Amino acid sequence: MSKDKEMPLIEHLRELKNRVKVVMISFVVALIFWMAFPADLTEILRNPEFYEPMVTLVLKRIVQDLAGARIEIIGCSMTSPFEIFFLAAAFLAIATIMPVIGYETYAYVDPALYPHERRLIYGFTLAFAALFALGGVFGYFVAAPLIMRAMVFFFELAGVIPTVCAMDFYSLVFTTVLLIGVVFTSPAVLVLLVRFGVISTDLISRNRLYVYGILYILVAIITPDGWLVGNAVLFLPLVVLIESSLFVAKRVERNRLKTTIVGHCKFCGNGLRENEVFCSKCGRAQE
Repeated sequence: MSKDKEMPLIEHLRELKNRVKVVMISFVVALIFWMAFPADLTEILRNPEFYEPMVTLVLKRIVQDLAGARIEIIGCSMTSPFEIFFLAAAFLAIATIMPVIGYETYAYVDPALYPHERRLIYGFTLAFAALFALGGVFGYFVAAPLIMRAMVFFFELAGVIPTVCAMDFYSLVFTTVLLIGVVFTSPAVLVLLVRFGVISTDLISRNRLYVYGILYILVAIITPDGWLVGNAVLFLPLVVLIESSLFVAKRVERNRLKTTIVGHCKFCGNGLRENEVFCSKCGRAQE
């Protein structure tokens, strides 16, 4: 066990404060970059009073990819442009410093981990980051366009010109990308919980309908547009991911049980774990 485990509480709090401080400074630097750094350095030389920052390129690309000529985006309020500008920059800043957040989190808990736990965290961190990135890509290139097309379709059915407030449009895009990114990380979280024995795959399998019922209610609550298309776009990939993660988790669970068995009951032959005095099957004492 590492000596760091014996650190007094005040030392842990001081280290946590330093880790959070690094994350906050990184966020401020990234936020300034997206809000102030010019997208075109030559433009600021020609017209230093007005130039387009990096976040503007992202906002224009979102409109081009998802709205195009089908949806007319309007301001709706005097403050909405600034709110969109700041929220988009904050969202991009958080995405930019995700490696810093991951490293600082790992560096804080690393001294308290055993070697085998450290190996698990390595795999979990990589899987979590990869799944989150995959979910973000899926959200932007698949889910968000499907939602936009459905919106336009119903606008046309109602004989209404597709006109959307800017804040609603960008909130829908950013929230969809973020939520689906988080949803895609569920297999990594589930497998880790099963590996540490917090939950069992049998518990989820036996209560599958209840689990999916609760998940659908949660999806309906957090879905940006709150209607059937958005719910389906978020819920169906979640079902596929949960079923896939259950398949992987069952194999992990079997391997964990095999590795923890250190002997067999002398009465019924059931596997015994370390320091297990009574057999879990027949209940007889081994000593």
